[in-house]
Amino acid sequence: MAGFLATVLVPAAAWAEESGVADVVRKKKGISLGFGGVFGLICCLVVVAIIVGAVFLVMRSRKK
Repeated sequence: MAGFLATVLVPAAAWAEESGVADVVRKKKGISLGFGGVFGLICCLVVVAIIVGAVFLVMRSRKK
């Protein structure tokens, strides 16, 4: 996970800071999620839960 953060998110944050995208995001008054945004968020959380569950099942089966 640390490798992923270091290779993907850190350069993306640096790019956003240099290009001015971060300033535009900071100036927004609030984050408004429409129906699509809420649905996307729920879908993302479900996918993450499935992946975490699969990882735990694989780890549990290897212990036996």
